[in-house]
Amino acid sequence: MTSRTRVWVLAISTPVIAFALIGGYLGQAMTRDDTYQHLRVFEDVVSLVLNNYVEEVDVKKAMKGAMNGLADNLDSDSAFLPPALASAYESSSAAGPADVGLELSRQYYLRVVSARDGSPAAKAGLRTGDFIRAIDKRSTKDISVYEVTAFCTDSRARRSRSS
Repeated sequence: MTSRTRVWVLAISTPVIAFALIGGYLGQAMTRDDTYQHLRVFEDVVSLVLNNYVEEVDVKKAMKGAMNGLADNLDSDSAFLPPALASAYESSSAAGPADVGLELSRQYYLRVVSARDGSPAAKAGLRTGDFIRAIDKRSTKDISVYEVTAFCTDSRARRSRSS
């Protein structure tokens, strides 16, 4: 390679390499600021609540509420599941003898998407579009679809064992 070719290669590659390095660094810095800006706001709110709330705050309960709120506001099918509920839900993916035959979604309260023909839910008169406002006197506005599924399965299983 001649010295003139080397100079051209160096003259062209140096700005390209510098652009890539500087652009990559600035891109990471800008992304980092945008991504964690909301976490800084969250940290400020948590700090204000812990330091200024009238009563002592149960931090675990507050964090659980924050995680529920985050997942709840994604869409009607998203929910935060505590580890025990998540493992129970994953282990019982197939419908068993305690299945009530409902497909649900959340629209402030739980709403029936469908009730399978011949299922306990259909026999009880639940139909597509119905709202379920309470289960065992507990409002469903703060319950995820996954919690209801686990609750119904667990309570029906308890009833069948006690019979």
